[in-house]
Amino acid sequence: MKTGRHTLLTVHAHPDDEASGTGGLLRLAAEQGHTTILVTCTNGELGDVKDASLRLNPRDNPPDRQALAQIRRNELAKAAVVLGITHLYTLGYHDSGMQGWDTNQAPWAFVQADPQEVIARLVGIIRRHCPEVVVTYDANGGYGHPDHMMAHRMTVAAVDAAADAGHFPEAGTPWQVQKLYYTAWARSEILRTFRIMELLGRKTPLRHADFNPDLLGCPDALITTRIDVRPVMRRKWRALFTHHSQMGQGNFFWWFLRLTGRWLYAYESFCCVRSPHHIQRPETDIFAGL
Repeated sequence: MKTGRHTLLTVHAHPDDEASGTGGLLRLAAEQGHTTILVTCTNGELGDVKDASLRLNPRDNPPDRQALAQIRRNELAKAAVVLGITHLYTLGYHDSGMQGWDTNQAPWAFVQADPQEVIARLVGIIRRHCPEVVVTYDANGGYGHPDHMMAHRMTVAAVDAAADAGHFPEAGTPWQVQKLYYTAWARSEILRTFRIMELLGRKTPLRHADFNPDLLGCPDALITTRIDVRPVMRRKWRALFTHHSQMGQGNFFWWFLRLTGRWLYAYESFCCVRSPHHIQRPETDIFAGL
């Protein structure tokens, strides 16, 4: 199934991840006529609720988890429209919670899902839409979230399996993804963000006695690709704040992005880990060379 000039597949863990990490990329690709596919693995029902009007306690109250799951799915559908997503797939797995939570061990958690089942579902999507480019998280999931790390493992395995006729033959004709990218928040950009927040009177890890900048984000030297998202920044922020349950409205972060966004978040960064050709750094187009 091919409709656009090229096809981009992004695999994320929770609703709102698509906007914060790849919202600019997805919207730019859509405006350039490419087919864009978003896979969201979980319902995100253990997210930290920032919309006080919801009055939900999802971590301790199962009915509240179910309610938040539906809210977040609805928000995701709206954000996908803002970003011009061509095809949205919600796999419906349950949020595992942050690293170290008891919910990591729950039988219903995404991290406890049968890997072969998850991989098979992703292989089916890959073979159905034949993306040249796939984007997901790095092995650490960006910041150690169990669901992000699970999404990484499942996506990389699915990219390999989709190209092999001996794996999941019922899922369709094999397809070789040409370029694979990991999302990457540049370490220098995180430090710059913290310094600006400090100037505005906000607390950041910079003042912690055990603060180690070498543990932050992705080392700048590893970044291969920087996409200028300023032309679509308004759409990116609109998609992000469509996730009202997670972002709230009119809070510090809401104002901070509007005041500093075009300077602090002008680019979305990625590490290209597979490509049929040598990447000329800094790459500015993930479809370059196709």
